[in-house]
Amino acid sequence: MSAVVTGTKAKLEKLLPDMIGDNKTYSSAFVEELIMAGFYDVCERIELLPASEDVTLEADTLEYDLTSKFIEITSVEWVPGDVNREGHLKAVTLGDLDKMSRKWRDSRGSEPEYYSLLSAPGMPETSTDAGDGSRILIWRPLSSVSDDKLRVTGFIAGTTTTTTPEDVQRLCITPYVMSHLMAVRDPAKAQHYFGKFEEGCERVRGRFGHKYDETTHGAYSMTGMGE
Repeated sequence: MSAVVTGTKAKLEKLLPDMIGDNKTYSSAFVEELIMAGFYDVCERIELLPASEDVTLEADTLEYDLTSKFIEITSVEWVPGDVNREGHLKAVTLGDLDKMSRKWRDSRGSEPEYYSLLSAPGMPETSTDAGDGSRILIWRPLSSVSDDKLRVTGFIAGTTTTTTPEDVQRLCITPYVMSHLMAVRDPAKAQHYFGKFEEGCERVRGRFGHKYDETTHGAYSMTGMGE
């Protein structure tokens, strides 16, 4: 395995010798942006990077930042600090909340029932900065708290240094980038590479097994991560 940008770029340079870099056909910055766009797409298609995050809740607070770059939420749990129980929140849109109550932003309660993912990263960054991470809204926000937490589980987008299996780079990300680089020069070849990208995603999708480790309250182990 290798870092997604350096590993994929090395594979592309073999397909496009002496064509990537300063004063060449494709600039390094442009290729790296495409690599991250492809990686982002792959993360969504094959659910490559599972993650979980605990958010400490505050009284009278609707919205919270998520440090992880969630691209898909699979579960949101309320974990109260003063009682031995928890509850799963249901996903809604802001439009749904408008229909429930015209003044829903002013409403408070003793237990949150719904959540909405307010923002997720668009084009992934080419740096390791947290930057444009996701935000989540809960309703109703708590009128008072006692070490209450929100446990968010789902799949995230990686960064330029995320270690990625070689076959994911070779079968998925590399053909994705090639399809975009060839779009103007050779549309037929671009279509061929995009088909390879889709085939690659299907091929590796079933190889990843995600197992939640309850003992670490949010850590995942991943199987099938060999090259």
